Amino acid sequence: MPLYEFRCNDCDNVIERLCRVGSNGRGLKCPECGGGKLRRLMSIFSARSKSESGSATAVGSSCSSCTSGNCATCH
Repeated sequence: MPLYEFRCNDCDNVIERLCRVGSNGRGLKCPECGGGKLRRLMSIFSARSKSESGSATAVGSSCSSCTSGNCATCH
């Protein structure tokens, strides 16, 4: 199951939950205020894959200012 982030519409608290794919947060309650109005957030992820040479390379981690993903402006 993927890890999703949700924001409470009542108190702006952000929580993470393991949910089924495509879950919209229905039935979840905010642990801070008890509110049930949560919306799923878009999250950035990072994955690693092993290249043929055996070294690990980042996948999907490049920023908009470079194509290599490892320039001085990428974080």
